[in-house]
Amino acid sequence: MQIVVSLFRGCSTGVTLEAASTDSLLNIAGTLNLNLEMKSASLKNKTAIVTGASRGIGLAIAKALAREGVRLGLLSRSKPAIGGEFVACDLADLDQIPEAVRQLVDRLGTVDFLINNAGVFLEKPVPEIQLADWERSLRVNVTAPFLITREILPQMIARKQGRIVNIASTSSSQGYLHQSAYCASKHALLGFARSLAIEAKPHGVHVYNLCPGGVDTDFIKGTYLGERLKGQPMINPDDIAEMVVFILRQPENIDLPEIIVRRFDPKAK
Repeated sequence: MQIVVSLFRGCSTGVTLEAASTDSLLNIAGTLNLNLEMKSASLKNKTAIVTGASRGIGLAIAKALAREGVRLGLLSRSKPAIGGEFVACDLADLDQIPEAVRQLVDRLGTVDFLINNAGVFLEKPVPEIQLADWERSLRVNVTAPFLITREILPQMIARKQGRIVNIASTSSSQGYLHQSAYCASKHALLGFARSLAIEAKPHGVHVYNLCPGGVDTDFIKGTYLGERLKGQPMINPDDIAEMVVFILRQPENIDLPEIIVRRFDPKAK
């Protein structure tokens, strides 16, 4: 796990921490006198919108935030198995998104946290990719987060506070076999988020990018990637959810712009 840490105000030099686990990360951080305690801030009574909340990483995040006392706004095609304000929305249909987000904002009042989690996976050789599949990958994985953020950001700027967490991927920074469409969309998401962070920072709004690879969900079920990883150590969705909580608990003067999370396999060469 690699985390780049920088002071949000008054320091332009980042600190890179590499650790095999969160515990060892905290030990390293302690020697650097960084405030990365897991319970540095309470999330109780905060509000969050989570996209793709009906399963996988999104559902795990929603449950983790609920345990912290966060009031939830849930955006997905089907209703999640958790309480909260829910609006059904197919993020591949871009026309649905603005009104769906406005409904959640009306119900929640304010939005402290936005978790852009929803995504689709496409694994095909380039000659076999249909234009419709390519465009759907881009719509769900990058255009939908843009539209949702565009609805939420003005409120955060007006309040001079807010946190946006984008669930990107290791595919945001490297290529994989037969994943050209997916990698293109995730690279685009990370590029968007990096620029968004620069734009939002003067207004006190944090932007984080969590980039996991090899998470054990139905996301890759029935794919070549899923078959290749079968039987290997995988990341649990709950682990990613706890990392989101960890991020959101950080004080205002700490920034964790990008966190890359990879599977740890002692047998791998």
